[in-house]
Amino acid sequence: MERKISPLIGISCLLAASLLLLSLVNGCGGENQPASPPSGSTCANGTVASFMGTSCTQETTIFNFKGYSCTSAPTSICDALGINGSNIKMRQDPNGPHTFLVGATSAWNVEAGENVHVTISGTVAGSMSNQNWPHFNGLRGQTGDGVEDNKTTVYCSSVGACAAGAGVSDIPCTSTSPEAFCTDQPTIAPYLTARATFAPAPSNDPYPFTIEVILNGGTFGTATLYSVGVHLSGK
Repeated sequence: MERKISPLIGISCLLAASLLLLSLVNGCGGENQPASPPSGSTCANGTVASFMGTSCTQETTIFNFKGYSCTSAPTSICDALGINGSNIKMRQDPNGPHTFLVGATSAWNVEAGENVHVTISGTVAGSMSNQNWPHFNGLRGQTGDGVEDNKTTVYCSSVGACAAGAGVSDIPCTSTSPEAFCTDQPTIAPYLTARATFAPAPSNDPYPFTIEVILNGGTFGTATLYSVGVHLSGK
């Protein structure tokens, strides 16, 4: 027997479908993501400030972001980065589901006599490797006696769970560093020697971790970084 659908039911179904479509569109990756990802959600796009006090997941890796600090000379550099890093973007790399791109800013670039040290801290569970990949947006990471250093530390050593690299991925750019450490690279291959591995921490006992960006212009140089790809992967 043919069933007839009342107009009221049909309108209700259409409304529900429209709301579902709207929610899916709003959940897609991109620069227009909501600034503050809800705790426990898949990691969205935002800023360092919007991530503070939240937790999120990338594949099997669980992050909890707890702190931000900045020191600089002059102090206007930290001021330009915003309260709690509100002008430092954090977004999931579209080419890597276990990668945060941290930065997308020139506000922390320094000249001679200037310096800045940014630290983002939190905890991480489920990850078993730590690998940085710096990006310079076409500029050189340093000139003269300037120093650029991007460093991520997973504190696995405190429980004897480090396998290689003591939990640290550190890729400094100095006047004597390999050229790849100071210029944009199309693959991560030049940085694989800085990859650290460790036993993954359980969600109820995660490792502390820090992401550090250190830029120092020295006495006659510059230091530059556009963003750093932080790979904390469960693979």
